[in-house]
Amino acid sequence: MTIQINSHDRVSGSATDFTVNLGKDHKISNVRAVAIKSLQMVNSFYNINQYNNIWYYDQGGAELSIVVPVGQYNITQLIAAIQQQFQLAGIVIGIIDNQITHKLSFSAVPDISYYKTRPDGSLNPIHRILGIRSGIPLNPIKDYDAQAVHDLSGVKSVNITSNVLAGGMGISSRDSGSKLALLDVCPINVPFGAVVHSDPVDLQLDSLTYDNVLNNNLTVVDIQLRDEDNNVLDSNDLNVVISLKIYH
Repeated sequence: MTIQINSHDRVSGSATDFTVNLGKDHKISNVRAVAIKSLQMVNSFYNINQYNNIWYYDQGGAELSIVVPVGQYNITQLIAAIQQQFQLAGIVIGIIDNQITHKLSFSAVPDISYYKTRPDGSLNPIHRILGIRSGIPLNPIKDYDAQAVHDLSGVKSVNITSNVLAGGMGISSRDSGSKLALLDVCPINVPFGAVVHSDPVDLQLDSLTYDNVLNNNLTVVDIQLRDEDNNVLDSNDLNVVISLKIYH
């Protein structure tokens, strides 16, 4: 059988982290496998979001930070936003985008640290966007050249997870092979603002088969849309529609 889930009908959560109630009259029992039959959503995930919009830096022995407002940026807009936030912090920073290599060059007055490891061992959230890959932590300098191209391509794929449905746990290489209640991975191959359609050709290939029949009647389903770092995505309250194929 097939069931359709729309995050608009959620009884709790958000459009990308929600629970829907299938109703008492629609109990589904003896579930042996689940597959995503189709998925439809808008690519409304900002390339600068709450997970990558902070730049931590050291100046005068203290850790400071700037926060870039979330939104959908091109590189010219992002450079202007970063410069504005640094200016508010009393720092003048020049940022040049090399039109041949698409790598950024920075020059700040006064000196700041560009590459920084945080106390918990993590790197600057905005490093990946700006192409900053290496450097000397805690060492403020004036000039810095990024090693990699800047990347504003945004979310490249969505991990669809469900604690209720993922009887077999997937494994993510992130966080040293942490377990992930993974149902499927949906590539984002359309530009920002366009509709994503995913219709797997082989449902059996993308199905989750349980070692044992689910004991409980299936009346509630939870769904999360996550990025490659397993963070719950923000669709800006645009809903997702998922069709599930249930095997008894």
